[in-house]
Amino acid sequence: MAGTRLFHSLALVLLLITPALEAHAQKSMGKTVPVTPQPENDTGAPPATESKPLAPWQSLSGDESPTLLQALRAGASKPSPMTIVKRGDLAITEGDMVVGLYNQVMSEYSTNNAIRNPQLKWPKVDGKVVVPYRVHPSLPRQAQAALQQAIAEYDAKTCVRFIPQTRERNFVTVFLGQGCYSYVGDIQQGEQQLSLGQGCEFKGTAVHELMHSLGFYHEQSRPDRDQYITVNFQNVGQGMTSQFDICQDCTTQDIPYEYASIMHYGAQAFTSNGRDTMVPKQKGAKIVEPYDKPGLTALDVKKIHKLYQCQ
Repeated sequence: MAGTRLFHSLALVLLLITPALEAHAQKSMGKTVPVTPQPENDTGAPPATESKPLAPWQSLSGDESPTLLQALRAGASKPSPMTIVKRGDLAITEGDMVVGLYNQVMSEYSTNNAIRNPQLKWPKVDGKVVVPYRVHPSLPRQAQAALQQAIAEYDAKTCVRFIPQTRERNFVTVFLGQGCYSYVGDIQQGEQQLSLGQGCEFKGTAVHELMHSLGFYHEQSRPDRDQYITVNFQNVGQGMTSQFDICQDCTTQDIPYEYASIMHYGAQAFTSNGRDTMVPKQKGAKIVEPYDKPGLTALDVKKIHKLYQCQ
């Protein structure tokens, strides 16, 4: 449909900047290697360690400088609110979606009063969506194993094929960063980072971040969200309320809202007091963090196939 965008893809269309690669990650990424079928045998990887699960919206290092900006979304006639935080050198929104380098984003916003973040679909080859990737040596074995399980799930259930990068110009590098996060879609700027930091080494988390890299956004941001959950804004952290903004100009792809979607955050996302920020309206329904989910649901698979028009 002309003038409208699919909800889960190509969401924030900006004015002047393109997403940039994480500066400190670039400095450390002189060597990258494809993931091995059995990452536990990769002696170059850091040893696996037990860590407390980290939700995608959390950061062990602590995010800084929450700032409410305006973003011009595809199909919209005027900008709408978007909160970004500073995590290292990056500007992050909704906890785990990379907008670009923080200083660059802030500079462009001060000049133009709006930002852009174009997300693009990955190309198809012989009917399959092909996403080249590399694994940085910093990624611990447990995270490598979770990544391998997630990739196997996409391979078994969808038309998406994550393949080791060889000569492809655009690719995803999976590394040990500050928390769990990813760019959204193919940013077409060469290397783009996907972090599986400490606490992110779970299959469900890896599936969630890989789905961001395919161009998908969070389930709780859908325009029909308020029919299915109640957001308790009194429990949301200061400056974080716009993290629950819904996208009014988006389409749902005519796919039902799903509490169990791998793209749905848990009930205490962005909580300031340990109480639930999201309560399902369906009796008996529960919403849990991606790390507590087994992987893609049938509706998640349907979204991918509908977006990429593949089977």
